Amino acid sequence: MPKGPQLNDIAKNFTTRDSLGIESVAASISGEICPIVNTVTPRAFYWPFMVWIYYDFYKYSGIEEHTVKAFDAYLKRQDYFFVLATLLTPGSDRTNLVGVMQTQNDIYCNSTGKYPFNPKYFKTRYGGMQYYNAGCLSMRFIIDQDPETGTYYDFPKLTKDGEKMALAFEKVIKGTQYYKKYRLFDVEVPESVLKEYGRVINLGLVGFDECKEILKEKLFESKRNFKLADSAAYIEFLNNKYGISEFTRTNCRRMLFDYQIPAGKEIKINTNLETISNEWEIVIGRQYFTAGLEMIWKFMLEQLDEPLTKTQWLSRVIKKSKLEVDIDQPLLTLISKAKYNFDTREDMIADGRNGECDRAVINGLRIILSMYNHFHDREDLGDDRFFFDYGFDSNSIPFSDFFDGVNKHMNDSIKSFLVFVMDNWLIQQHYMTAFEKMLQDRDGFYYEIVDGKYIKREEFSIDFQGIRLIQLSQVMKDLEVI
Repeated sequence: MPKGPQLNDIAKNFTTRDSLGIESVAASISGEICPIVNTVTPRAFYWPFMVWIYYDFYKYSGIEEHTVKAFDAYLKRQDYFFVLATLLTPGSDRTNLVGVMQTQNDIYCNSTGKYPFNPKYFKTRYGGMQYYNAGCLSMRFIIDQDPETGTYYDFPKLTKDGEKMALAFEKVIKGTQYYKKYRLFDVEVPESVLKEYGRVINLGLVGFDECKEILKEKLFESKRNFKLADSAAYIEFLNNKYGISEFTRTNCRRMLFDYQIPAGKEIKINTNLETISNEWEIVIGRQYFTAGLEMIWKFMLEQLDEPLTKTQWLSRVIKKSKLEVDIDQPLLTLISKAKYNFDTREDMIADGRNGECDRAVINGLRIILSMYNHFHDREDLGDDRFFFDYGFDSNSIPFSDFFDGVNKHMNDSIKSFLVFVMDNWLIQQHYMTAFEKMLQDRDGFYYEIVDGKYIKREEFSIDFQGIRLIQLSQVMKDLEVI
């Protein structure tokens, strides 16, 4: 149906990401202490694979138009047939393989044994490998600007290190029929050719020893990535001393914040790892802080089932909550009790995920106050305390602001602080965050205000952020570091 003149079309895609603008702080700190490897780059394979595609695109494709659009089409062809080859090879490593769903359907529907390229196997740019492209730039396998003039190129260029990596990758696959006869041409590829290719090219980089050595040097031995090496050393420590080989978000929160392995044994950090362990502890603390506020936010939105003024809204939240404490008491009485072990903290958050959890508000308050107790006077953190200021530039809520807010309300009533939190750190914080998204042509408003009354637009759900050490541990396994 026509939407009328473009100026009248104000529809925007709704985004649920970081509705309060506070998740970004943990993400920013994670980017500082674990660069290159992030929550969407779990396999080492894609970096050398992508570098080889750049090399092949420039040297052998015959494509004169060196643009993102042209490269995207060329990369997707190479990636599609890699995915096909992997899926057609029995026993192949498929963990975190990108583009599986449509490609598997292509195999199921194929009756000829010959496969044409399906450009629709994956919709996003670079076949889902766009997240690895940034790592190729960081490791300087490719560059996007002239190193002497600083002028940006229209399209990235391969460096000598990139060519070295590409040739190491090519050396392994160039004996295959796919490489020799099919990779450069828009023709159907026989299943037998793909199966041969799949026995050589593989997600675990088995047989790509030179590529692995180059990648290890770039990731862990470069002075530019010393923080990544620190995070890798932390993983090695947990693996070697405590036998931790599988990293999950739950186990990471336990180990990095409470310093306990899943079996309950206490972790003793080596002196050389104290800084990196402190930094990851702050990251997880920020995640708990976010979870506590989001528990309250979720319950608040659930109570907004009819248009309400702000005063009516806040009053209803308090009335509907099972607060379990005398909220007229000073805040410091609640702070003194806000100290929880891992299981208690996690159980409170799990309850808060459930709809209409009447303890969500008091437990959310307990969670954030436990972060105050945990961090506000921690002199042992040393220079890492500067991470407490993260969030000022992004209109978020830095830990330092949070500490100040608690200190200012210490002798006020619990109710007074709760109203402050709901008004300033939730209602107003959400408005600022959603307004910034609107300026970027994204719709992030969970409520709208009409005639002074708040009206709910969307339901809200809670989930923990990813932890980069999980993906880093997989990359390290791929490279045989652990």
